[in-house]
Amino acid sequence: MAIGLIPHLQKPQALTACRELVDWLEAHGIKPCCTREVGNRIQRLDLVVEEAEMSKAQLLVVLGGDGTLLNVVRRYSDWGLPILGVNLGKLGFLTEIELQDMFSSMELILSGDYEVQERMLLRVGVKRGEGYIRDLRALNEVVIGKGAFSRMLELHIAVDGQYLDPLPADGVIVATPTGSTAYSLSAGGPIVDPDIGVILLTPICPHSLHARPMVISPNSMVHVRVQAQHEDIFLTIDGQESFPIELGDQVVVSRAEEVARFVKVSDNGFFDVLRKKLGGTPSRFREGDL
Repeated sequence: MAIGLIPHLQKPQALTACRELVDWLEAHGIKPCCTREVGNRIQRLDLVVEEAEMSKAQLLVVLGGDGTLLNVVRRYSDWGLPILGVNLGKLGFLTEIELQDMFSSMELILSGDYEVQERMLLRVGVKRGEGYIRDLRALNEVVIGKGAFSRMLELHIAVDGQYLDPLPADGVIVATPTGSTAYSLSAGGPIVDPDIGVILLTPICPHSLHARPMVISPNSMVHVRVQAQHEDIFLTIDGQESFPIELGDQVVVSRAEEVARFVKVSDNGFFDVLRKKLGGTPSRFREGDL
């Protein structure tokens, strides 16, 4: 089994954990691989391979937090590799395991005692004139919103060619079920089990009494065009990549052909993680209570 390692390069703890994992894997007869940037930081240039070769690995281990995992999924979405997220961040909602469980989890993986769960991605295109100037992927969400000091926007949204009422708001979030617990949740959107394939439309601070979050088919195509009295408008992907868009641009969002594939080794289900990460209340449920 070939295993690719991707630590957060700005976190000393992630680099230390990566070196320790390298030693552990080599002791178990497995040679890990990494990019040149990672090899330089962990002082193991002998592990460096080209990205084309790394794409043939059986597993990617990402050491960081949710942000690191989001970045890796977008950057390598076309590889289709299973990803194990090791949490060294604060929330760790997307990452599968904590650092102290890294070696025991790797033992389970080497013995074949794990599952791979697929999560849908969004394809995001920005159409300007007759052509597209952006072709992006998102695991959590796409946000079309105003800048920090500009006035509200008027959003014209169509789903499969059917127009909704013009929406006066600070912006709109188009999210996946995975992203339902991220920005969409903060804006009042529903929590959705990631096993359900849907697309969410969540207004941001709508200036309307009837604007509500919407759940639509994963096979739908969403077009968003913005009208405003200013040009301070941005498209943001997963809270990490942001680009200015112009008046007249159309943002086209649909389900991507690619999927994110996450390795699962724990018994925790989605609602267990939801309670532990966002609720903070220990479970009192016992078998037979229902």
